[in-house]
Amino acid sequence: MKRTPREFVGVYFKCCRVYVRAYLNKEKTAFVAYCPKCAGKMTIEIRADGSESRFFQAQ
Repeated sequence: MKRTPREFVGVYFKCCRVYVRAYLNKEKTAFVAYCPKCAGKMTIEIRADGSESRFFQAQ
């Protein structure tokens, strides 16, 4: 069985100085990431007028 690659964007969590991948949710409405050290959550909503960027920063 062949797997299809999951869509993701990069996220830098400034709180703990770590990089992670934010994966597309099941509804395909947002990318979601959690900081692996403090469990902070970042949600990046998908909109028609959104960004072309593939990398984001969480405060």
